[in-house]
Amino acid sequence: MSLSSKNCCNSFEHKSSNICLILLSSLVIFIDLINTQKAIAAPENFSPELTSSSDTEVNFESTSRSSTQVDEADKTTVEFVSEVNPQTSRPDTSASVPQIPLPSHTLPSESSRRSGTADIELETQPDSDKTPNSSTSTLKVDSLTFDYQLDFDNFGQTNPLIGEKIAFNLYGQSFVLQTGNNSFEQDEIETVDNIPLYLSWETKLKNINLTLTGGVDFFDRLANVPTVTLKASSPLFSSVTVDGKLKSLFVLSGQAQYQAYKFNAETLENEIDFWRFTPSIYWQIRPNLSLFTLGQYGIFNDGNREFQSFSRLEQKVGSFSLAANLFTWSFEQDLGSENGYFSPPDFLVYNAELAWQGKMFDEILDCKLSLAFGKQSVNGATDNAWTYKALCGAQLLANVKIDVGYTYSNVQDRITGDTSFSNQSIKSQLQIEL
Repeated sequence: MSLSSKNCCNSFEHKSSNICLILLSSLVIFIDLINTQKAIAAPENFSPELTSSSDTEVNFESTSRSSTQVDEADKTTVEFVSEVNPQTSRPDTSASVPQIPLPSHTLPSESSRRSGTADIELETQPDSDKTPNSSTSTLKVDSLTFDYQLDFDNFGQTNPLIGEKIAFNLYGQSFVLQTGNNSFEQDEIETVDNIPLYLSWETKLKNINLTLTGGVDFFDRLANVPTVTLKASSPLFSSVTVDGKLKSLFVLSGQAQYQAYKFNAETLENEIDFWRFTPSIYWQIRPNLSLFTLGQYGIFNDGNREFQSFSRLEQKVGSFSLAANLFTWSFEQDLGSENGYFSPPDFLVYNAELAWQGKMFDEILDCKLSLAFGKQSVNGATDNAWTYKALCGAQLLANVKIDVGYTYSNVQDRITGDTSFSNQSIKSQLQIEL
């Protein structure tokens, strides 16, 4: 590489860093200004609990919490109190109101978005009788999570991924240490092995939930690549019924990320990395009706640019749910033949998705099944698109749960010509609450 090219790359990376910092700072300031007086718990991976008085119409404000007692995002709780005139206030009946968990929602993985669906998740989580650690001077391990995933398609690409996560509390602060052992295998390309080592810190800034992740991706035959991710999220408004049920909720989130593009072995061999900026909203319109939408802008070090959008409208009816999904993806340049990653100038997936969740085998297994059918369009060529997923979980002990899942999809993530495409994924997870 010439000196001028190196200077250009260095300038590009410096400008991208500045753009990231400016956008993130603006997002935090914007949410903070809007949320000065109203707040509830975090929107991503959260399951806070609500209590309400018996008033029919109430205004809510979150009670203050010590910043030294921040729990995991999916265990944060918040209490709401009504603002009523003392002269007309009624007896406090909140103690008799059941605690209702908010619906948890995570940012869909890239593979799920590409297929025009959301990640399949069971609503239940492992229970633990232990209270969160409030000590400010000791180390406490909260949970251990072990993941295994095998992705493979009919074009000779196989990616076995093994992950381990340790969630712990140190001096009243919540952290997650993540590592694993990943392999990226592809026909006619030498296998690339990867060991990620990430550390995440979860905290709150007033009503904004922040997660900062930093680390390194180590590769066996390639240069190591640093990674950094910053997530910010905050609920802008919510309402609760008189009996303590959630009526509506609106959450604004944003994420900025820099890392190696771990699409396949060829992409890693070409040392492709990116900056991605992903704002999103989650709106629970009614108790059983929700809308999730995101936009994503990506800047790649090979000069390419991308834009993604994903929207999902979901209606729940008893054990069933019906969703409409729309995914779009476009790149400035199609560099698939040069750098190995799917980069269509025009890609569209839309579908209808039907899902069911319930107990099976004398309630030993908690299972969820989903089927999505619609259309996909790649550079103007349209074809049917369908994806089905299955996930079952079993509570082995009071604090131990295992999940096993399977996904099959014909939605393309490469240019296939006249050959049909299929991708399969097998997943398993063991979660231990300590």
